[in-house]
Amino acid sequence: MLDAPYDPKAFNSLPGLGHAAHKFKEMDAMAKVVGPIRDLFLRHRVHTELGLGLLHKHFPIAPTQRLVDCRNVAAAWDVGDDLNAITHKHGNSIVPRSFQLFQGKWVPYEFDFTKPSEQPQYSAQVSQKFLSELSTLLCDLDMDQVVGLRALDKHDSNLTVEVTEGKMNIMVERGDISDDQLIEALWIFGVDEDDKCHCNGFCQPSSDGHIENHSCG
Repeated sequence: MLDAPYDPKAFNSLPGLGHAAHKFKEMDAMAKVVGPIRDLFLRHRVHTELGLGLLHKHFPIAPTQRLVDCRNVAAAWDVGDDLNAITHKHGNSIVPRSFQLFQGKWVPYEFDFTKPSEQPQYSAQVSQKFLSELSTLLCDLDMDQVVGLRALDKHDSNLTVEVTEGKMNIMVERGDISDDQLIEALWIFGVDEDDKCHCNGFCQPSSDGHIENHSCG
């Protein structure tokens, strides 16, 4: 089950985008993504519910805050000392959408703001067996601190590029920014060989396109 509580230390452990992208490339991680990791997703039939995300953060947030997406803009929301996986604010729910393996548990680190009636059902559909096997596989591949899980129920395939302005992440259409300025950050798996793994999420390193100037490195 994907119901572990939020842990501020887990979020703070995430690398900056530049460091994350460099490590991914350095270890030739894509071969592992399209090989054994994809095979595991397909074998457990979770590829329509979950994608694979590059673990990173764009800016630090306080221990009493969470990174919450509302209408394709993610910012730090204050929730006090509530560490429950699902919390509530403004009459609606803050629910997990991205997870990292931290101290042996799948811990949420990014969230969606949604109506209580629209809370995702993926958590009940994802088996503990899949999560356990994925944990073991990522550790064996030395990728447990490199990639994590991303729920796809709220993913907008038309808005696939994340840009950062101050302490906000904003989703925009691909094509608005030159591809040579983008870093792949979300992979979705398909059953057919000609669609075995496609990138459906990108990050722009910074507003001027330079990784070294990105907040948090």
